[in-house]
Amino acid sequence: MKESLERYLSDKKIYQFRGKPYYKAKNYKNSYYIDKHVIDRLSGGTQEVELEKNAQYNTHAKGLIKWDPTRKQILLSESKMRVYYQPFELDKA
Repeated sequence: MKESLERYLSDKKIYQFRGKPYYKAKNYKNSYYIDKHVIDRLSGGTQEVELEKNAQYNTHAKGLIKWDPTRKQILLSESKMRVYYQPFELDKA
């Protein structure tokens, strides 16, 4: 699972923002930053997560992430989040 997870993430770097570690993941044309601890614990099932999208306006959205064992990637749910904001820039660790 770890290798497939890393392939799905848009890069293999951990980003730091306001003292918290994040991974960046892409959902087609949008990018989202997801708490590292959420990704590390994902082992099947579905979890609701807070997706960071715009630091300037401190915009957050609730979304669902799910591990898809068939496609071996993380699925980001479109149904519970808005995708109108550009992702914020993070200082690379």
